[in-house]
Amino acid sequence: MDKENIFFSIRTLSGPYRFLIESAKIHSEKLLKKKLKIEVCEVRKIDIWAFFLTLKIIFKTNFFSKKKIMNIKIQNYNISRYAVPEIYKNYSTYLSRLSFFFESIKVFYSNIVIFRQIINLDKKKIKAAFIDHGMYRNGLAIAIFSNKKIPIYTLGYPKGIFYFINKKKKFLNYENIIELKKTKKLSNKENNLAKNSIRRVIDKTDIIPWMKSIKFIKKSKKFDDITHLIYAHTFTDAQMLYGYDEFVNVYDWLEFTVKELTKNKKNKIMIKAHPGFFHSKFPTKNMRYDRKLFYKIISKYEKDSKIVVIKEPIKNGELLRDLNKNTILISHHGSAILEGLFLNFKFIASDAAFWSSKFKLSNNWNTRKNYKRVLNKKWKDLKKHSLNDLYNVSFQLFCNPLSLYGKYYWQQIMSDELKIPRQKVYEDSAFLFDKLKLKKNKFDIIIKKISNTIEEVQA
Repeated sequence: MDKENIFFSIRTLSGPYRFLIESAKIHSEKLLKKKLKIEVCEVRKIDIWAFFLTLKIIFKTNFFSKKKIMNIKIQNYNISRYAVPEIYKNYSTYLSRLSFFFESIKVFYSNIVIFRQIINLDKKKIKAAFIDHGMYRNGLAIAIFSNKKIPIYTLGYPKGIFYFINKKKKFLNYENIIELKKTKKLSNKENNLAKNSIRRVIDKTDIIPWMKSIKFIKKSKKFDDITHLIYAHTFTDAQMLYGYDEFVNVYDWLEFTVKELTKNKKNKIMIKAHPGFFHSKFPTKNMRYDRKLFYKIISKYEKDSKIVVIKEPIKNGELLRDLNKNTILISHHGSAILEGLFLNFKFIASDAAFWSSKFKLSNNWNTRKNYKRVLNKKWKDLKKHSLNDLYNVSFQLFCNPLSLYGKYYWQQIMSDELKIPRQKVYEDSAFLFDKLKLKKNKFDIIIKKISNTIEEVQA
């Protein structure tokens, strides 16, 4: 083996990553036609320069003010884009300015440490890399390595495990890689597949993996006087996953939305809790915190007769079928948008969604000023969606055999090969695979199968 040829991994080979990283290495060896040796990144804990840079940031941002915290760049790389979502993983940062301050120090320091380590690596030996969780500090590693024209392997919704090569030598953020791009017009057969798939998701919500452990209840009341329906999102996980639109998290977005809509006394607003707030198993800690934050917001409006709050897990399709078709639906991002559009509602949503802004789906926005303007439009002044674009996104999301809903998604392969229910693979993978003892022959079969499902995407 040529020790000069390195397959770099930001992750250790533990849990499901022992399968994923080995699969990616096999794929890259075929792609590059050379043998590679896995080298795992060992992150330094002490970096004096990172400490001094963090101190500088404290004063530059007026002790991490929200107006300035998103503007931190080092060597033209936007550190804030990846540090800020990590800060808001901590529930206490939503409750206390002091907690936010100290968490910001810790997170910016950690992000600068990994940035300096990756930027200073001898990359001549590195021929391919596996980097996951690109919405946080690892996104800096993706941005740096993407300028080296090497295959970078990663995974994340709405895709499965995939790789890309940045051939344009431009700065890439995680959202540039993960979003669904506009493709050629679908055939009639593909259109029908897209229609059937989205109809199936609306009728059988539990086919979505994170919905399987949620005990939905039947809606018992009609709401035909609602003017706006707002979908709440999870607050402590993957903020700014699909980019920055002048809201640092969806908690601020939800507060802003409700406050703006209540200025018009003719509006009657419904706020729907995210079904994940009621997940009985995964991830318990995060969802418990998300539920508390949701109740923190809605507690301000308990006595407001113009606001209806859905605090129970109700299926989106059941709710929408009983709403007036002139109800304006509002979400920051998410597949609920596709469901609402399929049922012929008009939607307001951020540009920072998991599909390209070139798709004509929602009445989208990318700044607070634009959002405020769109929020105050009447139903008749909002645009309808393109049916072709809806089917295109739905086909890519629900009908791709290599992604989350497909029979060749990596978790499905693990489920089939190991005879473990798919739901258990999804909910317990972090612990399940560390305890798993496999013969080498079986391990090799699994990683080879997964390697054959790795998809190339255009950055």
